Amino acid sequence: MRWFYRAKNESRTFTLNYLATDAITAYQDVAELYFKFVGAANDFPVQTVEVTIEFPFPAGYPEVRAWAHGPLWGEVEFRNDNLHLSVSPLPAHRYWEVRTVFPPEWVPGAARTLAEIHLPTVLEEEDSWARQANEERQEAQKRLEQRKEREEQAWNYAVAACLLGLLGMLFLYLRYGKGHRVDFHQKVSSDIPLDEPPAFTSLLFFNKQVYGAAMTATLLDLARRGYLAIEQTTLPESKWWGTKRPQFTLIQKSPEQIKKPLLDFEQDLLDFTFHELGEGRGTVDFKTFTKNRSTVQRWFGRWKKKVLAHQQDLVYYDKASVKGTIIAAVLSALIIIAGILIMIGLGTPGILAIIVGSALLGISFTLLSYTPEIKLRRKKLQALKNYLRNYHFMQTGSSQSALENIDLFLIYGMALGLGKKQIEKMMLTVPAGQQHGYFPWYHYPHGGYASPMEFATAVSTMVSIASSTVSSSTGSGGGASGGGGGGGGGASGGAG
Repeated sequence: MRWFYRAKNESRTFTLNYLATDAITAYQDVAELYFKFVGAANDFPVQTVEVTIEFPFPAGYPEVRAWAHGPLWGEVEFRNDNLHLSVSPLPAHRYWEVRTVFPPEWVPGAARTLAEIHLPTVLEEEDSWARQANEERQEAQKRLEQRKEREEQAWNYAVAACLLGLLGMLFLYLRYGKGHRVDFHQKVSSDIPLDEPPAFTSLLFFNKQVYGAAMTATLLDLARRGYLAIEQTTLPESKWWGTKRPQFTLIQKSPEQIKKPLLDFEQDLLDFTFHELGEGRGTVDFKTFTKNRSTVQRWFGRWKKKVLAHQQDLVYYDKASVKGTIIAAVLSALIIIAGILIMIGLGTPGILAIIVGSALLGISFTLLSYTPEIKLRRKKLQALKNYLRNYHFMQTGSSQSALENIDLFLIYGMALGLGKKQIEKMMLTVPAGQQHGYFPWYHYPHGGYASPMEFATAVSTMVSIASSTVSSSTGSGGGASGGGGGGGGGASGGAG
């Protein structure tokens, strides 16, 4: 039987009426109804199945005897002179059927009749299936008790593992995780690390990670030192789809006086820019970086290694804290393994140990502490970034001194990962017509002078393009910003 319907986010009730022919067999001593009301072909669980059988006369024991076949938790009872059978729930692929015998006189017109005695056979079969069902119940109860016992053990073991892990982590923290104290308590500072290339500043601040911020800051530092100039070749244009960004060109220069040779990664940046991208012409359009993004990415991977080589001997983390972190990580891994073994052997409470172990694994890395030297330098750099990011350079009384170092603030702010918004704000402090005096390496179109807003927008756009070329696909930021079935099965209940 099939029927079709449409429903969405609603409850539907279906009433089916059908006639089952020849469902009763009449014997000499009893008449028998043996019928499967829900078949095992059902693919979905049923919340409740209730069956009521009405007889021609009031039903009761011993005239009527009945047995249900299916799940062991079903029930059979006489109710209001009728036979009532129910099961809740009925799992998918499980059937629910009834076998009942009653006086053959109640169905004098039965189409199927057999001249034999049938009740002893019925009682023998049902008695056998009832014993089997009881054995299954006892076995199921035994399994349930064993499961509860295993779960209790699992909870005990899991909680014990978690407590050991937490106590172990507390001990390791008290011994290794406090870190060194340094004599620097300023939250804001305008001090610039003048004797340090901006690439090293970026490397130190971002924990030995070379991001696009390091390259952009190095490029601007080379411009400040006279090795190149940046020329804005076009002005921003307003189009119907928005504002077209200005274009820029890099121009190679030869400093009149070289106080010290360039570091290898600085020279490599110049060579790559003007010899490879610029093909030896001495000028390179900024859009060339974007057009040759894959080439720039491959070069940047090599360039990072050159920067890192200069700092490979620098010890970042205290050796004792490294030891403590390793011990903590091993301890966390053991808690996780214990949780997995508890789950496999005893049950789901092992998940608790897995969760706690995973959390402890993450916490273990907080035990790492910097050496006093690195911690001091990083605190100073963070204070400098706070100074620039929160616009302290615009406060009354400090704007003039800030202007004196505005080019260095731009370069080292880039190295520390200042965003486009902060850069624009910084450039707005440069008075109109005086941009060339503070940034002699930056040339505005046609030798003119930009308004503070135009200049701020142009510089922030320039550094955004330079940084995004290498940072957008290298994983670096910075720069610009889980029994039954017709005669068999266990009897789930009986009436009589």
